[in-house]
Amino acid sequence: MKLRNVYLLIPVMALALSGCVMVDIYELLKAKQLEEVTIQKAKHWLTFDKVLLVDVSGVICEDAGSLFSSVTCSPMYMKAVLNKAEEDSAIKAVILRIDSPGGTVSASEIMAREIAQFRKRTGIPVYAQISGLGCSGAYYIAAACNKINIQPSAISGSIGVIAIFPKYRRLADKVGYEQVVIKSGTLKDIGSGMRDMTDEERIVLQSVIDNDYEEFLAWIRQNRPHAGDRETLMKIADGRIYTAQQAVERKLVDQICFLDETIAGVMSAVQVSDAQVVAYSYSDSEDANIYSPSARATPLKLNMNLPPPLNARSGFYYLWLPGE
Repeated sequence: MKLRNVYLLIPVMALALSGCVMVDIYELLKAKQLEEVTIQKAKHWLTFDKVLLVDVSGVICEDAGSLFSSVTCSPMYMKAVLNKAEEDSAIKAVILRIDSPGGTVSASEIMAREIAQFRKRTGIPVYAQISGLGCSGAYYIAAACNKINIQPSAISGSIGVIAIFPKYRRLADKVGYEQVVIKSGTLKDIGSGMRDMTDEERIVLQSVIDNDYEEFLAWIRQNRPHAGDRETLMKIADGRIYTAQQAVERKLVDQICFLDETIAGVMSAVQVSDAQVVAYSYSDSEDANIYSPSARATPLKLNMNLPPPLNARSGFYYLWLPGE
């Protein structure tokens, strides 16, 4: 066992023993390395061409190495997968299987940029297949692809930005917690949950949201110009979600189809009559198929027994967040 894993294990075990969190210790200790898994065999055994299936599943976040994040929805994972794909000359196309409500602005932006640069650098086409949710930051990532397909029952849209700043002043009063803030300027602790937000702070934060929103619209216009000009996009980019048919009508996506149909379409587009469908997984499985998650084992599985407000993290998001 590596020494750093020993140090990490101590606080994790303490949490587990306290009953606050459920931990898969075995997954923590295993050495992690992306390995290729064949999830759909080619028709002919002499076929060497491959189509790579990559999951974008869960809330998009920067810190995939932390205790609470999804490994398949991070810039780290996307970069690792694309680097591995670039080294394999047999990879003829990539399909992103997307099921995500979105996530942080920065992580969504980085992942989308990595996809765009991969396409430009390698000439390998990347297709998006929205299988469940393809909302907000997940749609931002999909827009970086050559084409966006969507399953009939899937949901897309929710184009926009939301800022979340949990307030815990009343809770702090109940438990007797106090916080002393010494700051260099009136806005240094902007977004503090220990006091009410001022009008000036609200204006500053709104300006950040407006800037991120404009970047979102510009990204769509750059990568999907047929979706319309800024004014047209603003009419549909008001945060609402769309059914598959509605998304097609608004030119946010290209086609309604299932994953197997997308795979067949991609093979036809790259003029490949036969190919293996592969994924890069952290753990192999004998029953792997096109509906298996492409990264089955995350670095650590946790189940925090905390109410939603306490799980929130301050920041700016490209995220569909119903109920807020």
